[in-house]
Amino acid sequence: MSENCKQCYKILGRLVKRHSQDECPLLRGSYCGVCSAYGHSPSNCPDGVTRAYREPQFIEQLVPPSLLEEYGIHTQTLLPAFTRSILTATEKLMEVPETDDALRAALVAAGVKPMICQEKGRKENKESMENKKRLQKVADKFGRKLIFLPVPSVQKT
Repeated sequence: MSENCKQCYKILGRLVKRHSQDECPLLRGSYCGVCSAYGHSPSNCPDGVTRAYREPQFIEQLVPPSLLEEYGIHTQTLLPAFTRSILTATEKLMEVPETDDALRAALVAAGVKPMICQEKGRKENKESMENKKRLQKVADKFGRKLIFLPVPSVQKT
């Protein structure tokens, strides 16, 4: 009990009673929707395999496991609209649309201050280029591959 738990201190400030991180009542009460266990939040979930299956990719993922076992189903049939392959724990992607607003939003979500230019800087693409560089640093920091998604242009008829 030498130090206050950082999570409790952020929430309760000086009102927190001294306790170690192992004895933290807030962490013990936190529920993880990824692995259905108490003791951590979804962002800190140690179960990476379950996290990869959060979005159903196979028809069999929509059927309860008890029925799969009862009927002896062991196949993996891709959902018709699903074309992307399953990402393994080593293949972490960070996909961001290639618009200024999306770049700024991704940087703010990562806790990085985005560059915001005046009209002259926007014409020269300085803002977009600098924000892409900053976002690449964020992706490298988290060990992810950054992919910029092209935005389809709207043609007026």
